[in-house]
Amino acid sequence: MTSYSEVVQHVVNHGTYHCGNLTAMLRQMGYAGVPTDCEFFLFDQNNNGDS
Repeated sequence: MTSYSEVVQHVVNHGTYHCGNLTAMLRQMGYAGVPTDCEFFLFDQNNNGDS
């Protein structure tokens, strides 16, 4: 039987997998890589005066 914590870990890892795919596709199209972590987003929002 799968535990709740294993399901949560899978959901988090699955989201990370898709963020990596998105970044790889953008780089293949010639765009610069971008940080996809929530912490980078929140840091950027806080430093630009947006709350």
